[in-house]
Amino acid sequence: MNVDKNLFFQKVTLKICGSLEIEKTLFNSFNYIRQYIPADGLTFDITEPDGSLLSIARATPKGIEICDILVPLSPDAHKEAKRNNHVEDVMIYNAPDLNPISKDFAKSLKIKEASYLVLNLILEDGCSGGLAIYAFGQNVYTHKHAKLLSLVKEPFSIAMSNALKHRKLQKISENRKEENQGLYRELMEITGDKIIGAESGLKGVMALVKHVSFVESPVILLGETGVGKDVIANTIHMFSGRSNGPLVKVNCGAIPENILDSELFGHEKGSFTGAIYQKRGKFERANGGTLFFDEVGELSLDAQVRLLRAIQFKEIERVGGTKTVHVDVRIIAATHRNLEELIRSGKFREDLYFRLNVFPIQIPPLRERKEDIPTLVHYFVEKKAKDLKLYPPSKLTNHAMGQLMDYDWPGNVRELSNIIERSLILNRKTPLSFNHLKFSGLTIKAGETQDIIEDNEIIPLDEMISRYIQKILRKTSGRVEGPKGAAILLGLHPNTLRSKIKKLKIQFENTQ
Repeated sequence: MNVDKNLFFQKVTLKICGSLEIEKTLFNSFNYIRQYIPADGLTFDITEPDGSLLSIARATPKGIEICDILVPLSPDAHKEAKRNNHVEDVMIYNAPDLNPISKDFAKSLKIKEASYLVLNLILEDGCSGGLAIYAFGQNVYTHKHAKLLSLVKEPFSIAMSNALKHRKLQKISENRKEENQGLYRELMEITGDKIIGAESGLKGVMALVKHVSFVESPVILLGETGVGKDVIANTIHMFSGRSNGPLVKVNCGAIPENILDSELFGHEKGSFTGAIYQKRGKFERANGGTLFFDEVGELSLDAQVRLLRAIQFKEIERVGGTKTVHVDVRIIAATHRNLEELIRSGKFREDLYFRLNVFPIQIPPLRERKEDIPTLVHYFVEKKAKDLKLYPPSKLTNHAMGQLMDYDWPGNVRELSNIIERSLILNRKTPLSFNHLKFSGLTIKAGETQDIIEDNEIIPLDEMISRYIQKILRKTSGRVEGPKGAAILLGLHPNTLRSKIKKLKIQFENTQ
């Protein structure tokens, strides 16, 4: 076969420089090279200081796997390695049984009789490595094959050096995460739990957290969006006996249905198009720790069936696999939706609900624990000012805290955090104010007071608001939510209106 050497060099270079991940680099280049050089497999190996070989990864037509297999060399193989001393760019081993290096290599990687073409690489910091192409049988390779492969020695050396550096940084990052978890645990032990509201608005929640943290029972966290369900999940994990293990979060509403199984349970290489290596799913990554299913009510019915089985039997199968993998995880779920209503409408499985609803914890909205607002405001002002590099922050105006206390916070703590950040950005050199917030009490339209109170009648504000709500509820036949509901007419969030109805003890039939 006549090969355009310039084109070969260009194409291989593009393949090997297209990614920092060793798996993609080797698999893409292997598939191209084997069009011109016989190849049943390709391995990337580096030479350890003691002279042994460390096989990093292997590519075959079926896919790629990270090996990390140490290949101990016999005394004869060590002598052969010193004798070769990488004097040639490419070494040909057409009779592996006669060569001690290839013999030891094939034994460790369980490769049947094959011929080898080894491209010697000079890696960063003076390290050496090799790209070994093998084809089953003897006397497969010629000097033409060796010459063609030698063209890409330099780009392979650069690409593999960068890939190893990237791999090293990933490992450092993983170690840092573990160190940070350890530091966080130490900090918790020293300072105690500093969740804002733990001794006031969240006192009841924290009492339940402490009860359930030390057992293995599933927990479901209930509450509106933005109340801090993820913070409570973190606290349960850190107080539990699994605190040394990982806490893995699954955002159930953000994972597309077609990749959900792969994300949760992992997949085997070759199980579908693009599965070029084995992947561990969330269950395996959380083994020995806690698995947090955020917004579990967003899962499809099919996904709920598969999740139920994994939780019930504590075992999974990777996509494309046949081996059962045992997993030891503690389950915490969270949702802002009413799961009982979803069950009645056929959108949530009752058996999964009972499996998760062992120990429910209801987290109150911010409007029901307004005593925590001053402390939260101070915390967010300090934190956001440092994050935005606007420290020291401006002080609050005299009436700012009153504005925040009067607001009903439909977005809860998350909304408070965002509003503080916005105010810091807009008021860099002036006191912080929140004039854009709407008063949480109802604004009664001009001309409508006559229907609520008699002329010259003076009544408390809460009573006037109560009468007005009742008037609107009569207009909507008691409907609170929906396009024709009272909440829309009043310009309020439905939950805010329900809270008002409860607070003012408004009695009205058929309120929805």
